[in-house]
Amino acid sequence: MLIGKNPTQLMPFTYPWAWEEFKNLCKNHWLPQEISMSQDIFQWKSPGKLTAQEKHLIQNILSFFANSDVIVGDNILMAIYKNINNPEVRQYLIGQAFQESVHSWSYAHIVESLSMDQQIIFSEFKKEGTIKDKHDFQMQYTDGVLDPHFNTDTLENRQMFLRNLCGYYLGMEGMQFYSAFVLLLNFKRRNLMVGTAEQLEYIVRDESLHCRFGTRLIQQYIEENPDVWTTELQNQIVSDIQHVVKLEDAFVADCLPEDILGLSRKDFEKYIRYIAQRRLQSIDLVSPYQINETPFPWMNEIMDLPKEKNFFESRVTEYQAGMGLDWN
Repeated sequence: MLIGKNPTQLMPFTYPWAWEEFKNLCKNHWLPQEISMSQDIFQWKSPGKLTAQEKHLIQNILSFFANSDVIVGDNILMAIYKNINNPEVRQYLIGQAFQESVHSWSYAHIVESLSMDQQIIFSEFKKEGTIKDKHDFQMQYTDGVLDPHFNTDTLENRQMFLRNLCGYYLGMEGMQFYSAFVLLLNFKRRNLMVGTAEQLEYIVRDESLHCRFGTRLIQQYIEENPDVWTTELQNQIVSDIQHVVKLEDAFVADCLPEDILGLSRKDFEKYIRYIAQRRLQSIDLVSPYQINETPFPWMNEIMDLPKEKNFFESRVTEYQAGMGLDWN
């Protein structure tokens, strides 16, 4: 069982799928400093390489990402891990928390490489605006769950915990990250900010796996606790996803005040609803959106979940051999 008392015994597995997901997670090992930022630095500092609007877009996206993986990691360790007792699922959660730390390092590495104002980038979520709105909406899911006395003994608390799982795995990692990914990765199509984009590509692959695992975890949780899956809670989850869609519309409008880089706000409105539909359908909820094609087909190689397996047919980067490690 996912909740309740379980022996601290890894094998034999109760959920073999969780162990397979953990092994897939380990295959996408990478570190930010392995990716060259020299071309990005040159383009960022060279007059005429990037417009003021393009720089505004990049800074806005990094301001959102700067603290997003921190709160995801906190939620994994202080909310989900604490209330899920199965050993192999916990193994995955530990690995995911590590990856979230690498993502935070990646954004810090980009900000530092481009000599951006760290105080501005990393504190934007505290100011009034679309980034703060996204941050505050996610933080509501931890209300109650992070109470030191919280447990899943009651129906109300099990429902609160399930809403947390849906909020983070489907709403944040599955939706709120995606519009920002598209905005930034599109620069690479013009041979701009390639190092930044490469780091984002690795992060996309990580987050796609997290979302897939989270969806399976949600499904398993509902299967073992069918009493939590009331019509009222289902309607609440749909409402939460709809609110995320509105937040993403506002965020994109802030990042993209007018169409640039071959991107339009109209296409983004369609895209975020396309993603929302997939997330709702993944847990058997009826979507209020009926969009079956992405307006950004060029993103499929990176983002399309059914093709995810192709990302892991070989290692992204190699682990260092023992003799190459610095033991000092």
